Amino acid sequence: MLSTPFPQKQIRLRPDNAPGFCNLKRAIHAVNIQHSVPGGFYLKADFARKHTPKDKAHLESSHRSLHNFEIRIIKAFENRIVKTEPGYIFKNGKKQKIVVTYLDIDLDEIRESGIIEAYRRRHNDSKHNFSVEGQTMSWIPSQKLKTYLAGVKTISFSDEHVKEFIKYGFDKIKATVSIKGTLTFQKKTYVVVDGADKFSRHQSTKVYVSAVNGKLLIFEFKEDGILLGEALCQEPFEKPNKTSLTGVKENEVERIIGFLAENTMVVDKAALIECHRKGLTLHMAKAIYECNRERYDGYRLKLRQSPEITGKALFNAFILDCSKHQRNIRYGEK
Repeated sequence: MLSTPFPQKQIRLRPDNAPGFCNLKRAIHAVNIQHSVPGGFYLKADFARKHTPKDKAHLESSHRSLHNFEIRIIKAFENRIVKTEPGYIFKNGKKQKIVVTYLDIDLDEIRESGIIEAYRRRHNDSKHNFSVEGQTMSWIPSQKLKTYLAGVKTISFSDEHVKEFIKYGFDKIKATVSIKGTLTFQKKTYVVVDGADKFSRHQSTKVYVSAVNGKLLIFEFKEDGILLGEALCQEPFEKPNKTSLTGVKENEVERIIGFLAENTMVVDKAALIECHRKGLTLHMAKAIYECNRERYDGYRLKLRQSPEITGKALFNAFILDCSKHQRNIRYGEK
């Protein structure tokens, strides 16, 4: 989506129908909700039938060439080989012996090396055979696409838009949002902090969730269900996990927690979530902190306790200031 503009028209997209690809239905639905327009851009999912490789001949061909490309990766990073051991694959129903090579490397390092981009260029800039209406033709994909795009209106996607769709790429597990806006997951209680208005207060709501970076991403209970919101674990006085391996954006409660932690507070998530539900925003939290900074600094000097006890006391003082601020706003409105 970042490397190529898309035509401002309906585009038929044919993914594989394996379970890992079926998750694309959610992302495609989300793309259409945000970017499709009548008579313009629209992604039409046209999944191949199960056990029908001829439905996706080009994909199967690319898959084979990608397996051959694995040999180039092994040769390029042969100094990172950890071990090799025998293995087996089944080809045409027959058991075939192979050698499995283990590399001490991750996908980010492979991307940064440029070897994947080199494969992509070679694939797109070389001639391939295609069958069109029963006739075999040859052309170079990059040239064919460039010629076509030159004659149509196009749409391009920003980096920020594409990063949002990473949330759709994780394993989904069935869960239920209660009428109180809570979920139980792996014997822990989570509270919806983003998108709470999308769940019923009269009956529980079935959803799918993905556990990412200590929080839950919540999706509609459909095979193409879009992202509805996020939930945080209701653990008291838990220090935030600063490591983020996925690039998933923090929600507002997480940003408030991060701000308070930077100012030596130990956050009680349950109390903070309750304040957030009553209207506390990051901007408001910063303003309240600045108004009371001198008093908080005085507490730090007077308490002379461990950092954890001092952090809890500062947070409790902050919560009281938030409650006072929110009461003043309500009375002011009346």
